[in-house]
Amino acid sequence: MVLLTLTSGKAQQIDCDAAARFTSTIEKRCAGINTQDPEVITLHYLFVLDMLDSVKKFQEEALPNLHFCPAIDFFATLHQCNALETNLLSLKDTLSVQRRRVDTLFYLLAVDALNFSDTSVAEYYLDRALQFRRTQGNALILRMQLHFDQGEYDECLPILRTLYNEIDLSREQEQFLADFNAAFYAKLYERGDSLVKAGLQADALPLFETLETFCHDLPSQYCNDDYYHGIIRSKSGVYESYLTISKVAWDRGKTELAYKFLDYAQEYRMANEDEVQIPEKYVRYIEQMEARRGQYHFNP
Repeated sequence: MVLLTLTSGKAQQIDCDAAARFTSTIEKRCAGINTQDPEVITLHYLFVLDMLDSVKKFQEEALPNLHFCPAIDFFATLHQCNALETNLLSLKDTLSVQRRRVDTLFYLLAVDALNFSDTSVAEYYLDRALQFRRTQGNALILRMQLHFDQGEYDECLPILRTLYNEIDLSREQEQFLADFNAAFYAKLYERGDSLVKAGLQADALPLFETLETFCHDLPSQYCNDDYYHGIIRSKSGVYESYLTISKVAWDRGKTELAYKFLDYAQEYRMANEDEVQIPEKYVRYIEQMEARRGQYHFNP
């Protein structure tokens, strides 16, 4: 808002209409400042700085020239300017503090969203919190809990590494993680074990491999040897599944498919030779298949 124009020499002419509107214009802008919404706190902080600058310029340049505007009450305008400056300085201080805790404000909004079972909104606010501070401990913990509840177990691991390696955890956070780690291990092992017992070894394998990474990265008290035995059982199950498919294909006259899955099985065993044994019931089958392999020529 331009209030002054040069006339002759150092004399200045004031824009009385603009001067008359100045304080009410700033008051309206002040009323629109939000100190609670983390989405606009940084922007509104800049708005306040801009308004403070405008008020100071008005005080320095326009007030001394209000005698050119007889319709404007000098003392009322001076009082309004001082009140505006006081209000703006208070807003500046408040927003300055709020700018340093925008991540926390977004985290609190995520908690509120979850209280209303709105997971998608909560995830948005958690993303915003972590954009402002990647190591916001509470936001990371809540994000990890959501991954766990949704069965996204692998996504929990990098968060755990960040929490343990990059953050000074509070006592409350340490206690939460101790409980979480115990629940994480128990959930994955029990689910993987039940899948193995149901003959779904291939489905169990990713769970045990996640546990292997979990136990490698975290303090040993959360783990025992069960998960490794689960991996062996599971990998053996994958290997046997290949052999089973091969045998079924052979019995149904699908020779090429039978050898294809036999080769899958052999490749898998070679890649996991310390953890996979040939099931006794398939030893003879493998020997017979290898003995007659030369009778067949398949397109690569």
